[in-house]
Amino acid sequence: MRIHIVAPITTPGLSRVEDFTDYAAPGTEVSVSILQDGPASIESQFDEAIAVPEVLRGVLDAQESGADAVIIDCMGDPGLGAAREIARIPVFGPGQTSMHVAALMALNFSILTTGASVEGIFPDLVRRYGMTDQVNSIRTVDVPVLELGAEELLRERLQRQAELAHDEDGAHAIILGCTGMRGWARMLQDHLAATGRTPIPVIDPIAATFSVAQALAGIGLAPSVRSYPSPPRKPVAGFEELMAVMGR
Repeated sequence: MRIHIVAPITTPGLSRVEDFTDYAAPGTEVSVSILQDGPASIESQFDEAIAVPEVLRGVLDAQESGADAVIIDCMGDPGLGAAREIARIPVFGPGQTSMHVAALMALNFSILTTGASVEGIFPDLVRRYGMTDQVNSIRTVDVPVLELGAEELLRERLQRQAELAHDEDGAHAIILGCTGMRGWARMLQDHLAATGRTPIPVIDPIAATFSVAQALAGIGLAPSVRSYPSPPRKPVAGFEELMAVMGR
């Protein structure tokens, strides 16, 4: 089995094969691609919109090369529905998947994301995925995506916002609201328990999504064609190359 990661950004090094191999079961391969054209990071609805055509190309290229499932490496799930309309293999978004995993683990959850411009993306996602009654709060750590490598600052702010989500918002679980925060979930979960708080799960969206993708692809599931029918064939000006790929 091969799981392909489409990183909807143009910045090299933010999504690498080695970032995902720890999640892979024996026999599962990982491949990664980034965009040729698009935003350096996803931090707004504008960023998402300009990333989508290249995301779709990445999904189709992965399918053509024999991938068994694709993950769009962004909590905003840019192009997820469109990708499912044009692909024959399962395509997963960390936003949708992590919210549903959180709902399996707890009665409600809070989301910790990067900054105010990203915070505005989540209310629409929450409604779309039917999670309005489960989300207690959306909190930000005020660290831009391209600065998430500042580990001490990120650690301090994640811990503080997780404490507030637990104490003030009554969160029964926490989701890290950016896939660039991978690797911090266990630290936060241990921190909350070590400070005398009721233990709650902290969900790394990429770890959860990779595990779900691997499991569902392994039992041969793919998106429902009734839910995601193929788009009608018609001329689409300026996207001839993408339309040609769709016809393969």
